[in-house]
Amino acid sequence: MTDRELFMTSQAHPSKVEGVPEGPLVTVVMSVYNAGEYLRPSLLSIIDQTYKNLEILVINDGSTDGCFDSVQDLLVDERVRVIHQANSTKPVAVNRALDQIRGEFYAIQDADDISHPARIERQVRALLNKPHLAAVFCGNELIINGKFMAPVFAPQSEDDCQSEIRAFRMPALDPTGMFRMSLVGDMRFEPSLKVAETYDYILRIGEIYPMTVLGECLYAYRILPNSLTRRAPTWRRQFEAAAFKRACERRGVRFEPECEDSSHSSRNSLLDNNIAAHFMRSVLDFRRSNRRLSALRTGWQCACLHPADPHYYKALVYALISPTVARRLRRNFQAIPLETTK
Repeated sequence: MTDRELFMTSQAHPSKVEGVPEGPLVTVVMSVYNAGEYLRPSLLSIIDQTYKNLEILVINDGSTDGCFDSVQDLLVDERVRVIHQANSTKPVAVNRALDQIRGEFYAIQDADDISHPARIERQVRALLNKPHLAAVFCGNELIINGKFMAPVFAPQSEDDCQSEIRAFRMPALDPTGMFRMSLVGDMRFEPSLKVAETYDYILRIGEIYPMTVLGECLYAYRILPNSLTRRAPTWRRQFEAAAFKRACERRGVRFEPECEDSSHSSRNSLLDNNIAAHFMRSVLDFRRSNRRLSALRTGWQCACLHPADPHYYKALVYALISPTVARRLRRNFQAIPLETTK
């Protein structure tokens, strides 16, 4: 565990939601398949949340790497409940959890990611303050080779989120969401979508109910370069296209499959699901908050991912030019960002 991960998982102090003695029960759902050394810090980041009224529902989706051996001491926490099953893919595992949720709200936690100690508390407060919301998301940073970088933290209003949904885009990274069960409790993930299942799920919710994004970076998303979705981008994009087609059919619009033009596409960006776009958003957030040096550092970190690929220098260019021009360029070249699949 890195120093930053130790910090993220050890800075929690018990607290209460304002005006509520304990606050409503929140279920945190973790689907685990061969999470290796990352499972322990991920689970710790939930156990050590400042918000304590939790049900932590862990679905072991047929793990074979012994990752649960490293968390046996954590499973004695009475809030943690583990369900073991044969490998059935993530949407099936999460659906099983949804069938057993006891919480008023539920949040997703990927088994190799880290939640900021105050993540749950902040999202609960937002849902309590606005009872009509179906979901609240937050900003996120990336973990690459053990280093935390490129936070995005711009808030998005209900109208902003609705605009994103209408454009077939998620308003924020999918595992940062917390959902209100009274509104979405009957909805399930599509089992046929082994990838992009959460993109499909969030679009369906956003087509019916309002949602917002908090202006805070409360989640750290780990990039795993050897994951299946990065080794097999064509396989990944087939499921993304299937989710997009489902959305088009629901809305009664013509489905037009995206054609990949190899002459204008970076091979590296296809393999990593265009992670450079996240760095661009991070740079723009830093520029909006007048943190020029942080923007430059983030742009340089992106360039260092693939020094020979011009695509990965775009974030650095955004850090150097005026924010107005950068945002204009961003809008002109913005594609449909699906989930940043592992």
